[in-house]
Amino acid sequence: MTPMLDYIRQYADTILEKYRDPYHGTPLFFDGMNTFTGEPVKWRNMEGTDWEPSNIASQQNLFRTLAALSALTGDAKYKEAAKAAIQWHFEHADPSGLLTWGGHCFLDLKTLDTVGPEGKNKVHEIKHHYPFYELMFEVDPQAAAKLIKAEWNCHIDNWETLELTRHGSYGRPLVEEGFWDKPMHADLEIMREAKGLSFVNIGNDLIYSAGLLGQMVPGEEKALDWAEFMAWQYVRTRYPATGLGCYQFNRPVKREEAPTDENHPQFTYSFYGDRAERQFGPEYGEVAKEAWVLFKMDPDAMNGPEGIYGDSTLAQLTLARQLGVKGEKLKKWAVDGLEAWLHYAYVPETNQIKPMFADGKDLTGQEFKRRGFYGKKGWVFERKPINTIVFLSTVTAWTISGRDSLWQHVVAMAKNFGLGEWNVADPKAPKGPLVATKADAILLFAVLEVARSTGAPAYLELARSIGERIMEKHAHRGMFVPSEKHIHCRFDDTDALALLTLIATERGCPEAVPGFRSQGGYIHGDIQIEDGSKKNIMDIKDIYPLTVA
Repeated sequence: MTPMLDYIRQYADTILEKYRDPYHGTPLFFDGMNTFTGEPVKWRNMEGTDWEPSNIASQQNLFRTLAALSALTGDAKYKEAAKAAIQWHFEHADPSGLLTWGGHCFLDLKTLDTVGPEGKNKVHEIKHHYPFYELMFEVDPQAAAKLIKAEWNCHIDNWETLELTRHGSYGRPLVEEGFWDKPMHADLEIMREAKGLSFVNIGNDLIYSAGLLGQMVPGEEKALDWAEFMAWQYVRTRYPATGLGCYQFNRPVKREEAPTDENHPQFTYSFYGDRAERQFGPEYGEVAKEAWVLFKMDPDAMNGPEGIYGDSTLAQLTLARQLGVKGEKLKKWAVDGLEAWLHYAYVPETNQIKPMFADGKDLTGQEFKRRGFYGKKGWVFERKPINTIVFLSTVTAWTISGRDSLWQHVVAMAKNFGLGEWNVADPKAPKGPLVATKADAILLFAVLEVARSTGAPAYLELARSIGERIMEKHAHRGMFVPSEKHIHCRFDDTDALALLTLIATERGCPEAVPGFRSQGGYIHGDIQIEDGSKKNIMDIKDIYPLTVA
């Protein structure tokens, strides 16, 4: 065993021995732990009670890691632990087959109660999660198929118009027989009005799940037809002249007149109509629609162009690869969309993206004329650094399509991310030795993708150097943390999975490790802070980044 694998095994052993349900003997996991005190991560509700979260939506990468560890060590206990947790959730699903899941609904492991933070209370949300369905099918194929249908059932409010809701309701009746036989309407209005908004980071999770179901289960082939039909809604709503967008394929219906006072607490709500049109329409005209927004003001938000071209594109590409010939449409749509956006938006000299609507016009430096959903009056459109998920999706698009134009972007991004001088003219012949300067799991996944595609030893050497830096920077106190000063280990973070992918690639068996899909798990809502007041937070932004002084 290598020292790297030994460390990961010890890490997993600690989780199995100390961070499964100590109160009731269930096979459930905590979401994370305090690496200094050993206590599980806590969420203080508005009554002042500390919940101890066990959110299966925030454990999908943990389960992939455990399955990978069993594959590489031959010890079945790791994968069996993940399967046992999934089985428990299947046995405790709601009548429709939904699991206690998402950003606003999870288990308090201390009581086994289903809980949800105030302000976002106990709704089903699937958003950039792309669960480990393969393992779910291994545990119970019927329950996994029912779960996927239940997800579609609770997040589609109107099948005639394909109206989505990001907050699904538990307990909605599900009729499994003939579920996919509903009619598809090819002539639906482009950018039709709806109450529920078809955010791509919800719709794409449905696309992903139905695509896998259609491939994996005989008799469920029509699920793939619905995956393609849903994906087509986003493609047909791209801006015609550029092929850019879209973040959603409909727009919010105006249900009442907006307040005239910009300081009104509900001024930015969607039931006053399209929020981009209200804020930017006078200056930018018909392109100022929520669907065609390709900028974001909050760099940590999961929306914006990275929501389209990062996680969502990556998931569609990996699904298309898995589907083979049946995935050709999804592959082409994903690659075409990403290539168009990089053409208009990417600035290779600075590794930034231009703010724009889907007409492709650069908005950099222009001032907001009024307050709205996207920010305050006087704010200025700024270019933002590209993130590593976009790099990984671009690498994956190149390996799947072989398009030279994408490789040029890959080379520019690699240099900006400190991965050395790659060769625009010849992917198999990078310029000079490649040595990593960052400890980043997503970069490691990307470099391994290139190493497998090209077969060039230099990329595998680069991958090893990233792995060594991850061990040096992130392996502390027997856990994985962003730095030595970070307090909490989030079990769903991807360091261990990336390192196991490296080990498997070095052994010549990368297929033994489940593929990375997303870092989508989170909890979002109100907590009580020390003075007794409330604060709306996200665990991945406000708890796990905490450090010691």
